[in-house]
Amino acid sequence: MQQSYQSAALEEVQKEHAKYFEALEQHPRLLVGVQVPSITGDGMETLRTSEDAKEWQEAVKSVLVKEVQAKAQQSMDESSDYLTTINSSIELFQKNLDLIPGTKGFDLELANRFTKLAEPYELRTEEGKLQGYTVPVQPLIEQLRAQVTAERQKAATPAPVAPAAQPTPQQQRAAEQARNTQGQFTDPNAPQEGIPSKAGDSSTTEDFSALFGTLGLPDLRI
Repeated sequence: MQQSYQSAALEEVQKEHAKYFEALEQHPRLLVGVQVPSITGDGMETLRTSEDAKEWQEAVKSVLVKEVQAKAQQSMDESSDYLTTINSSIELFQKNLDLIPGTKGFDLELANRFTKLAEPYELRTEEGKLQGYTVPVQPLIEQLRAQVTAERQKAATPAPVAPAAQPTPQQQRAAEQARNTQGQFTDPNAPQEGIPSKAGDSSTTEDFSALFGTLGLPDLRI
């Protein structure tokens, strides 16, 4: 950029001081006796010797170089904001190689998310070309990169397996009870199957006459 401004300034100075540049292209001997623009004031002066001509040329070069540098510096100062943006854009890609399309480490997801997030801060030319951003965006990139990395790590980590449910005390006791060949529970304290009750047992021939008499009910025995 500096060279570009210097070239533009040089062209401008050449147009403004064409006679000086014409004299600079001549050999000092060819300028002896020639009138040239004075560098010490207005008007013209006559170069008496080749040494005089050489000194004049050197003085003119010095004056013109300073003028070119001054004009170039002025242009740079006027474009300071633009130059700052350009430098920031260069540093942006130097520090974030994963945002450069076509490179080995290019991260498309990160680039897309950054582009969307930084869109309000874009600085574009009149033709719509993106020049850079109006605010420092490096913190945004670092924040997005950390988020993307965390999301990918979480997606790659298998979900924890829930521990098996422990049986309740009741379920444990049921599991420990004896079963028969059909899977039915067996009670060791229950009466053994196949032993019939004795005939005439009081439990089956109970006399309810006393109860009926107490309640004032008629005797219903047959």
